[in-house]
Amino acid sequence: MKKIQAHIVLSRCQKNSGKLYGIRMEKHGELWKMTWAFPIEERKAESEGYDRTKLIGIFVPEDGYNGCPYCGTKTFLHCPRCGKITCYHGEEYAECGWCGFSGKTEIQDNLSLTGGTM
Repeated sequence: MKKIQAHIVLSRCQKNSGKLYGIRMEKHGELWKMTWAFPIEERKAESEGYDRTKLIGIFVPEDGYNGCPYCGTKTFLHCPRCGKITCYHGEEYAECGWCGFSGKTEIQDNLSLTGGTM
């Protein structure tokens, strides 16, 4: 039986004061599938090591993915400055929930995500 490779990546909800949540990512061939999202406290995320997660690849929601526990979106925005992710709602211009960088959004297929330091 093949072991599934899975990791947690941290994100911040742009619509709800930057609240932190984790996204479980599961490796399926060339894709990282988002399988589940859950709220998490910063202290717990740091103690679990989620803030040190680094993943490279293409990220897609799996069927049944619940999305952000605060706003419900199933998509995220990758910040070109800090490499972290924030909820995305289709805005033409958006702001990173981690570092505050703002700019025009761009769709990318292959990403390098970091879990984020608190």
